[in-house]
Amino acid sequence: MQDLTKALVDNLISRREFIDRMVKTGVTLAGATSIANSLIGSASAQESGDAGSIEASRFVTDATGGELMVEFLRDWDVPFVFGLAGSEEVGFLDAMVDLPDLKYATCLHENTAMAMADGYSRATGKTSFVCLHSVAGAAYALGQMVTSYRDRVPVVVTCGRQSTDFRGHDGFLEAPNLHTLPRDYSQWIWDVMSPKTIPEVLRRAFMLSEAPPGGPTFVTFSKDLWEMKVDRAEIIPRSRSRVQYDVDPPESHVDAIATALLSRQMPLFFLGNEGVRQEIAQEVGDLAAEVGAMVMTGNKTPQIFPNTHPNYIGQYPGGRDAIAAADTFWAIGAPMFKNSNLSDPPVVSRDTATFQTGWTEFEVARNYPVDSAAIASIKTTATAVLEEVRRRGTGGSLIADRKTYVSAYMDRRRAALKQSLEGHWDREAISAERIAVELDRQMDERAMVVNELLTSEGVVRDYIRFEHDRPVDDRRINLDTTAGILGWGVGAAVGAAMGQPNRETWCLTADGACNFGLQSLWSAARYEVPMGILVFNNGHYQANRLNFSRYQGRMVEMNKYLGVNLGHPDVGYVQLAAGYGIEGERVTRPGDVAAAISRCKRAMEEGRPYLVDFKIGTEESIPGWDMDYYDHFSVAAMRS
Repeated sequence: MQDLTKALVDNLISRREFIDRMVKTGVTLAGATSIANSLIGSASAQESGDAGSIEASRFVTDATGGELMVEFLRDWDVPFVFGLAGSEEVGFLDAMVDLPDLKYATCLHENTAMAMADGYSRATGKTSFVCLHSVAGAAYALGQMVTSYRDRVPVVVTCGRQSTDFRGHDGFLEAPNLHTLPRDYSQWIWDVMSPKTIPEVLRRAFMLSEAPPGGPTFVTFSKDLWEMKVDRAEIIPRSRSRVQYDVDPPESHVDAIATALLSRQMPLFFLGNEGVRQEIAQEVGDLAAEVGAMVMTGNKTPQIFPNTHPNYIGQYPGGRDAIAAADTFWAIGAPMFKNSNLSDPPVVSRDTATFQTGWTEFEVARNYPVDSAAIASIKTTATAVLEEVRRRGTGGSLIADRKTYVSAYMDRRRAALKQSLEGHWDREAISAERIAVELDRQMDERAMVVNELLTSEGVVRDYIRFEHDRPVDDRRINLDTTAGILGWGVGAAVGAAMGQPNRETWCLTADGACNFGLQSLWSAARYEVPMGILVFNNGHYQANRLNFSRYQGRMVEMNKYLGVNLGHPDVGYVQLAAGYGIEGERVTRPGDVAAAISRCKRAMEEGRPYLVDFKIGTEESIPGWDMDYYDHFSVAAMRS
């Protein structure tokens, strides 16, 4: 689908060919036609010349390429440019220097610029805009571009490069094929060839970033193109450049799912990160309650489904017993699965009725045999299935028995979580569970929780409430990433707070992850971002220790895990935060957790960021938890 969309917008295939080929991929004719109309306009309207209520284009005259770019961003209501300024972008930066409605958000590292833009887009649902400098900026930003690509977050990324008359001279920071650098992690790449095309290229970049399944686009600009004068250029309005992705599923797909839900023993709904862009909690919750289905979220998927819902059984890879008990499995906007290793035996058994719905054609029907799969809107599909099962009727003993089973399962799960919390509450080393509960008690009911925890991330799902009985717009928001590219959390939280300044913003990050994105603290301080940064500091790359222990090799035998220990010397996160202009404190005793969170919250209410470094214990269920070994040698001792 992604390649077809690009080909249509770039005029490489006709509208008719696009529709025909989309239908062959499984999209309905109505859906393919709707997408084509969104991308290039209705053929009938174009042929008739009937404008109707169509918003007119605006024409800009006697402007530089940089001024054209600024005018486009203002017309398209883009409030922030995230970046780290470089000499190639001077023509663009000079054009925006005295425009208060277009703000430049300076970052100390391009990793931070991408993370901030990504967080802004997740929090607002809007496409963000990044300006990078040469191959250096593009290379530094690539890690977080992968994050945006994996989670299908719409971000337009632009990058300056050498002037057209200097290309091929191997000049400073020149990269002959710069626009192809992130090819595998972009929805679309382009190298601007003429300043007059800047508004049209940007329009395509925004459209293709938002077009299903979504993700970053990457456009390069030669320095001189931003500085050249253009006599006249057209800026097509935003209203004529939106992509329709709320496309109906085939009737056969809806029928097959409804039949399985009403006839088989036990269904399970598996939700993935496509739910970040399509709000489906209400539809899936109503359907689960109607048919007595269990609901699970995918690995590292944000809490897109409220964890207080009586049918929510937690996050994969937990709940394997529930998957084993299910004889009907429906992946809703979710890959199957984001595992570290091949699962043997398969996670979903071969005799399970399996369905998959989503926009990411790369994922649908890829890893597991499916009885019905569709490239369609998950929101529209869930609505259609709910209507169909209600039309057929959901009475009878089968569904009543399911509801009894799910209720008993949830009782056991809640009891296990309570027992775990009691066992960890007064542990000498602070537990992640206690931090989560104390935070839940003080956190605003509309707060944003940006989560970059790894081995401790389950506490967010299990002990911080995301209420199902609150309206969607009034419940807490959870942002997370499935990519596994460290250094996202703090920057994403800064960008999220910029997009939703009236929500309380908390960033939960691990010590290892925090080290990758510390430069984001400077941006938080400069722009007075009222956010709480809670560092869960166990002094280890604990996720690596977990995976090394599974190997059962010499590291396990010797209790020496290479590259895991982050002590010797300990990292002073409070001192580092102070160096960036942010207040903070270190907490080492469980009884001090609540008061520290309270001080953090007070600083946020006063309009300041605040960091708390919690010294937590290592996870005792993972071998090597008590290890003090670290890989050490002395260069000073090597001197002759």
